[in-house]
Amino acid sequence: MNHHKLNRIFDELFPICRSITGKGYRQSLNILSKYVKFKKYSYKTGKKIFDWTVPKEWLINKAFIKFDRKKIIDFKDNNLHVINYSYPINKIMNLKELNRFLISSKKFPKRIPYVTSYYKKKIGFCIQDKKRKKLKKGNYEVLIDSKFKNGGVVNGLATLKGKSNKIILISSYLCHPSMANNELSGPLTMLGLHDRIKRWKNRKYTYLFLINPETIGSLCFLSSHLSLLKKNLDSGIVLTCLGGPKNKLSYKKSRVGNSSLDKLFTNLNKQKKVLLREFDPCSGSDERQYCSSEGNLPVGQVARTIYDDYNQYHSSADDKEFMKISKILKSINELEKIFKMNDELFLLERHIPYGELQLGKRGLYPNINSERTRNASSDNFLKNRKQLNILLNILSYADGKNNLIDISNISGFKLEELKPILNICLKKKLIKKK
Repeated sequence: MNHHKLNRIFDELFPICRSITGKGYRQSLNILSKYVKFKKYSYKTGKKIFDWTVPKEWLINKAFIKFDRKKIIDFKDNNLHVINYSYPINKIMNLKELNRFLISSKKFPKRIPYVTSYYKKKIGFCIQDKKRKKLKKGNYEVLIDSKFKNGGVVNGLATLKGKSNKIILISSYLCHPSMANNELSGPLTMLGLHDRIKRWKNRKYTYLFLINPETIGSLCFLSSHLSLLKKNLDSGIVLTCLGGPKNKLSYKKSRVGNSSLDKLFTNLNKQKKVLLREFDPCSGSDERQYCSSEGNLPVGQVARTIYDDYNQYHSSADDKEFMKISKILKSINELEKIFKMNDELFLLERHIPYGELQLGKRGLYPNINSERTRNASSDNFLKNRKQLNILLNILSYADGKNNLIDISNISGFKLEELKPILNICLKKKLIKKK
């Protein structure tokens, strides 16, 4: 999945008028399915999903506002012009009445806001405030040619089998029209990760890749896969906002806070390689559904330039000029390394349990306790006291419940400091993989 291919897929997806259901969403999912073999799961209109109900599909053919026979707003020019899920209207109205149906941003007068109203009847147009201020008094022809029909939500799920039934869930949403960083960066990053992970040899975990409309889609997935997730989910991550200009990845921990990915990102944060956010139910994406209430599944979220932290968010300015394909490739590269690191972790336990091991007879501890000898091992496997302390920490916490990331987080030693000492322990048959 190279720069050229990602760029081409982006250009194909960006103009499509997506919503949480309907033709645009299915068209987009079919495009992604050319590269990942998603199995499709459908949830019919009217179906109760916990406290929610699957809505009807929204279809829109055309929409415009005319003044003096000239179109001043046209849905064909930019699908953000119509509030997503707007009901139909065909009416002549004066400027005062029209203003009740217009939404604009005074702070960013050249941008079209992105507004939705999925679950409450609403009619409206989004317009640049600069253009709105130039509207003249008189009569306007207002048309939204839309309708609703029974259909449903469609999720796409793909599986890459591993040695273990333990699952890593990688999800993203596909429902925002013509949004770059806030929408397409997640699915494009997923395509890249799927392409990379399927090439791995000897995958430990089983990887599930989920594409869904935000909120209602993840709730539908929970409703049909909850028992599987409760039994086998090791960790999960929601991909969002991964194509913006920020340099470091930012990880939002799950509410549980101690999944394997939580621990790994916490460790990388201590090394100042990533940013870290605590779980917050007040904002975010589908991780709020997975982490909520009794479910409390270990699903975090990763972003680069986070929603609400950039002023192009939810507007026509969140485009390809703001979001760079090169940043998506950077996200794919960095996340693959993190998932690979996580996949290669294993629990550690000692061959001989209970008490400290006698290291002196193995040449790993000074047999003479003096100022000259106490800072290194007797056979120079360990060059200094720091390495000796690392060895003692590994042996102390190798209890069958901790892996190397756990020991790094507990002891404060960096992963690259622990690995060579662990290799000594494995070679000397002090430690084994559980």
